[in-house]
Amino acid sequence: MHHQGGIPHLSGVGSDARQVLAAHYLRNCEHVVEIGGHERPITSFLTHHPRSVTSVDPKTPALEASTLNGKPCRVRHLARKFQQVEFDFVPQSYGLVLLGYSLKPFGTRDPLGDVLFSLIDNAKMVIVDYTPGLDRAVSQVPAILERPVLRTLCMLELRLFDPEIADTPFAERRFHVLESIHVSN
Repeated sequence: MHHQGGIPHLSGVGSDARQVLAAHYLRNCEHVVEIGGHERPITSFLTHHPRSVTSVDPKTPALEASTLNGKPCRVRHLARKFQQVEFDFVPQSYGLVLLGYSLKPFGTRDPLGDVLFSLIDNAKMVIVDYTPGLDRAVSQVPAILERPVLRTLCMLELRLFDPEIADTPFAERRFHVLESIHVSN
């Protein structure tokens, strides 16, 4: 199996567990917003019928579709940085997915800025997956996990054994599922 875009953990079957888990926790979200879907957006892993799916990553192949899983759904895969996209979702109507968290600055702007914090603070669910071996992620993820409007539902430690990743620091994963404190069950 070839390495997609030089990121080996995106090409192994074990990495699918991250998308499958994320899709499970997003099943009650009317809209799904993904930042960092790279070449494998969450879209094909979703089993429910959201009204929209928006996946944003400079390396995501652009896509527009009007159905998902046989039902009407506005699907957009945008090959851009998330800071270049206008997000206008009703608060608590969407789940935010950050798999393989590795956000880089956009020009002089830190990735942890108003745009990202607004998306996080208004989401119904936030799912973050990262490798503790990546300093950029380790330095930024705590600022997401510590948002006062979120509570942790679960944190999973994953170890991927795909040959493409097994002997790299990316094989160790931390997977966090957070929900808004405003969600009533």
